[in-house]
Amino acid sequence: MTSQIKELSEAIVCKGLSARTTNNAEISHDTAKLGRLWQKFYQNHVKSLPEGEDIYGVFHNYESDDLVGAFDVVASWKVDSEQDQQSAGNLVTVSIPAGKYLVFSEQGRMPNTVMNAWENAWTYFNDPSCEHTRTYQVDFEQYIGGNLEFGQIDLYIGIE
Repeated sequence: MTSQIKELSEAIVCKGLSARTTNNAEISHDTAKLGRLWQKFYQNHVKSLPEGEDIYGVFHNYESDDLVGAFDVVASWKVDSEQDQQSAGNLVTVSIPAGKYLVFSEQGRMPNTVMNAWENAWTYFNDPSCEHTRTYQVDFEQYIGGNLEFGQIDLYIGIE
C-alpha cells in the first residue's frame, strides 16, 4: 500500500448520479446503494464518455464520520465548461475543493481494489499514532483511465 500527500491547486467539478447512504447500510446487500449506483452509471453514462476518461466517485455531505452518519456519493466524470456544469435530469454537479489530500493508490480487479484502498485509509486514520486529521468535507476515488473493472484507483482523503 502506498499513500502520499497531494495538494489540489484548483477545484475539480464533476457531474454524475448521486445516492445517499451510510457505511452500515453498505454492509448488507438489501440496503446497499453503491453497487446499484455504479451499475446505473456504467449502463447509462460510461459509453458516452471519451475513451480513457477518468471516472470519479465523490463522497461529500458527511453527517459526521466514517463510523456513523450518512453521506452522498456521486458516480461522475470531470466537466470543464459552464454549460457542462448545469445539472440536467437526474444528474448532479459536485465540486471537489482545492486543498490537501492523503492519496491511497491500489491496482487490480474492481471492486476489491476499491475496498482495499478504503480499508487501508480506515486502518491508517483509526491508528492512534496517525499524524493526519480527516476533514470529512470531500473525499474522492479517481479511476485512472476510466476502467471500472480492472485498473488503478487513487483514493483521495481530505486532510487538514
